[in-house]
Amino acid sequence: MSNVPPKFDLAFCFSIAILLQLVPLPIDMMEYRPNFILLMVVMVTLHHPERHDLKTYAVAGLLADAVNGTSFGHFMLVYVLCGGVVSLLSRWTSYFASFYRVCVVFSLSLLGSMLQGVIAKMQGLSTPIEFMPTLALISVLFFPIIDRLVLRRDI
Repeated sequence: MSNVPPKFDLAFCFSIAILLQLVPLPIDMMEYRPNFILLMVVMVTLHHPERHDLKTYAVAGLLADAVNGTSFGHFMLVYVLCGGVVSLLSRWTSYFASFYRVCVVFSLSLLGSMLQGVIAKMQGLSTPIEFMPTLALISVLFFPIIDRLVLRRDI
């Protein structure tokens, strides 16, 4: 069990995710930036499903709206849905091996990017659909780093 209170633990993980989200990239690489805040929500929920609820996911979505400069509630719906799926599956995912956790992260990253694309299309914004599977694969590549970060905070 962690000596750090859960709220400070969550704030630490989200601050690192926000910093990773704000790191500048070349203009050609901007389409390939994974959603680090969504990855952190999924990883924190995978490791501590009993500590977090839908309010936490909604606040993380509002933070992502502020960081990315999107309209109010754009990411909030995506994060609540993805976090809710992980919360529902938390009884099983705690027993999953690393490969199955990678599959869960891949499918949730794909679901999150598809939902973001649908919401953007509803708002009249253009979203390239061909980048969505690539974004999910890049998110899976960051899985071991974020998994170790969240797991290390659990000691």
